[in-house]
Amino acid sequence: MTGKIKFYNNQKGYGWLYTEKPEEECFFHISNVEGELQDLISCNKYEDEPLTFVTKPSTTHTDRMVAENIRLDLSKRNVGFVDEYDKGYGRIICANTDKNFFFHHSKLVGSENRYIRVSKGDPVIFTGSENDKGLEALEVVVVDNRSSLEKFAEFDNFYESLSQLKVVAQEEDWDYIKNRTGYDPVLYSYINHTFNRIESQDKLVLGKSSVGKEYAIFNTGLATKFQDDVYAYFQKLDVIDSDRKWKIKEPQYRFLEFNTDQSHFRKYLPKSPEIATYFSEAEITELIYDYSLNGGEIIIDREHIISRRSRFPSEIRELNDEKFLDTIKKGIELALRRIKRNYKTAIPHYYDGKIQFLMPLCLVSKSEADLALVVNKEEYVYKAHTVLTLDQAYNNARLLAKPDREWLNP
Repeated sequence: MTGKIKFYNNQKGYGWLYTEKPEEECFFHISNVEGELQDLISCNKYEDEPLTFVTKPSTTHTDRMVAENIRLDLSKRNVGFVDEYDKGYGRIICANTDKNFFFHHSKLVGSENRYIRVSKGDPVIFTGSENDKGLEALEVVVVDNRSSLEKFAEFDNFYESLSQLKVVAQEEDWDYIKNRTGYDPVLYSYINHTFNRIESQDKLVLGKSSVGKEYAIFNTGLATKFQDDVYAYFQKLDVIDSDRKWKIKEPQYRFLEFNTDQSHFRKYLPKSPEIATYFSEAEITELIYDYSLNGGEIIIDREHIISRRSRFPSEIRELNDEKFLDTIKKGIELALRRIKRNYKTAIPHYYDGKIQFLMPLCLVSKSEADLALVVNKEEYVYKAHTVLTLDQAYNNARLLAKPDREWLNP
């Protein structure tokens, strides 16, 4: 029989399947799931995937059918691994046939809502197709593109949990302003990068109750409207090693809630967790653009900037290289004049272990920024390597603090 998963309860390990007959639904337990589907369920990537299974009457419920031998339907979907990926284009090797399928980032399921990271070796599920260019992979599901926080803890629904965080924390718009998504991509990025920093600084606080239950807590860096710290609370899971096809690691904790120190679970933790930090007191001066460095001049990495041409307004990107770079230089000169009048114009953000600056790049009009110029301090000079859209820039800058909207107001 064939069908799809209708519902699955992560904590209890059971769910219901749609079957070939619309009027019939079938109960299943995770112990009857086999092969690649085990990892798909572990990573919450089972939605709409075609399945095969056999059914039999339940021994405990006379009105219920139970599914067994539940597997991904490999007559409709292929499994494989990413063999190559660069600048949005990649190649997948099918595990069953060893054939190569090319794909574009736009064919990744979920890419319309958020950026999906892809790396060589990632297991994927896809639908094979053929056109004049050759074999193409469509409806590509990256099996384990969970964020670091999702790998750490099991969530019933990660995005619903973020909605809870929005309610607890001081009100803030976490969506992109220029290109609205209806989601909270800035909050998604913020909480995951914060957790990464918490782990790297060993600021996760662990505790245990009198009956032996283990807990963990970290400081989100956000506050309530009363300026109380907002924490993320977790409980340790009893994880059993399983023999899965892709050996995907299961979360060690279960998410409980976002709350303040008023949480019922706070009593199990020995101390309040510290916030993530990105610079020491001695480095505070690094957060202010040093206009005197190299006479205030910014060196443009021409090759990298030109390679980001697609991000520029159409009337700018269509210029020849000489006029294109000349327009950027004029935009940088204008930005430096603004920084000289108001140091807050150069917004610090944290990337790849160091502080960078975001500066307004006004190209079409002097009064409105079109892009954000990313500037690094390298020894005795500042270098501009790339540009970001204003939505991307705000997303990155929010990690350190809520940015001043003097120009970063997409």
